[in-house]
Amino acid sequence: MLKRTFVVLAFVFTFALGLALQATPAWAQDQTYYTYVSEWAVPRAQWAAFEKVRDQANSAMQHFVSDGTIVAWGSADVYVHTAEGYTHEDFFVATNRAGILKALDNLRPGATGGAYASVTKHEDYFQHTLLHGGKTSSGATGYIRVTFWQAKPGEGGALVDHVKKYVQPVLDSEVADGTILMYNFDEQDIHTAAPGGYNLAIIYPNAEAMDTAYTRMMAGSKENPAVGRVISDLTVTEAHRDSLGKITAYGHK
Repeated sequence: MLKRTFVVLAFVFTFALGLALQATPAWAQDQTYYTYVSEWAVPRAQWAAFEKVRDQANSAMQHFVSDGTIVAWGSADVYVHTAEGYTHEDFFVATNRAGILKALDNLRPGATGGAYASVTKHEDYFQHTLLHGGKTSSGATGYIRVTFWQAKPGEGGALVDHVKKYVQPVLDSEVADGTILMYNFDEQDIHTAAPGGYNLAIIYPNAEAMDTAYTRMMAGSKENPAVGRVISDLTVTEAHRDSLGKITAYGHK
């Protein structure tokens, strides 16, 4: 989902070792997904007007979840601003490209005028979602934190396998107990950046849930520090980025 994110050398992978053999929940069965992300740079004076217009699309997104066009969607306000200047983000997830394009065709007319004319910078990402999990939710808010990794040449497959084996079971467990609302692990389907980039996006229902996840992560990193070091071996440390945003609207089938 978002372009920048948090890489933690030990992350939740460490304590996933004890969970890796548990049964895969219904919401995390093997399935192809795609995710479309839009980032907007809006002048501070125009934030309220932009957000009002953006929120007018919420009912359309909820309809697309209901009819199966997409499985999840959300809007976020960026909380840690960077030199790139992006202030707002939107995303939606579907099980095929057709679902992404149907939703996009519906949203495009409303994003071409009015408050959108104040946008000074805009960027989109069309992503292939390698791993996805989430439970039914409507009208939720929370926080989204995303990690960006750049795999070393030839190590992309190993990174994906590592995340699938050691990270996904932990994320599934935290979806089950309500610590997180949704997660995505993505690579670009339409390459607008160099190949080899991967995003892990996690939505938390509140700040307390994020603290709970990180407390567990720190405990696990002390028990199995070698597991987290694998990420360092497979990725370019200097390319790592983090992002944090406030989820203002969210839904999941």
